[in-house]
Amino acid sequence: MKLTPLPARVLVVDDEKRIREMLQIGLERQGFVIRCLPSGQHLAEVIDEWQPEVVLLDVMLPGANGFTLLPRIRHHTQAPIIMLTAKGDVDDRVTGLQLGADDYLAKPFALSELVARITAALRRPSMASYGKLQYADLVVDPRTREVSRAGVSVTLTNREFSLLVTLLREPHRIFAKEQLLDLVWGHDFEGDSNVVETYISYLRTKLDTTYDTKLIQTVRFAGYTLRAVKRKTPVAQTLRD
Repeated sequence: MKLTPLPARVLVVDDEKRIREMLQIGLERQGFVIRCLPSGQHLAEVIDEWQPEVVLLDVMLPGANGFTLLPRIRHHTQAPIIMLTAKGDVDDRVTGLQLGADDYLAKPFALSELVARITAALRRPSMASYGKLQYADLVVDPRTREVSRAGVSVTLTNREFSLLVTLLREPHRIFAKEQLLDLVWGHDFEGDSNVVETYISYLRTKLDTTYDTKLIQTVRFAGYTLRAVKRKTPVAQTLRD
């Protein structure tokens, strides 16, 4: 007998009662199980107890705002976090993504768009489903989300981690920018495609800056790859070998 999947649990954290009620009614009609909180108070306890599969987090919360709560949430769950905010500034979106958010949706938004983003987030494979990954002196544990290079711990945001794991699962494979957008950001991502270059730069800064052997490579007119290259040898020449 085929088992019916359990409905996904979605935690809504928003201080506006009208928004909470609207999301609860609308998302429950779409088949999700919803729990709502008006602030970050008791958030850690609820996450540990209820284990949500997606978190919808408002930025403008009383007390600790969404940006402050993001790192705390990441200590308790690796569930996708979608930021909800009336502030659509680019700087705010970048801040949220750097702190570990998976997606960003500016208010007002259509419920259908939110449902599409939740569904896309749920489709992405859980990092915990992969075993420990290693390439050269880089070691990544998807279960604990620990990253180290040459024994030195490296702290990555959620999106940086997803991008690194994508490259690390297939070393030497050249990923086109469009492929990385689809795999890491989701096929329905409508933002600036230059976000890939931005996050590649973040990874280089954190993983390659202090080492002679560089791991994150750009292949001109083709894309990006994970390959150990000593800087004494021109990268383009090495990649053609």
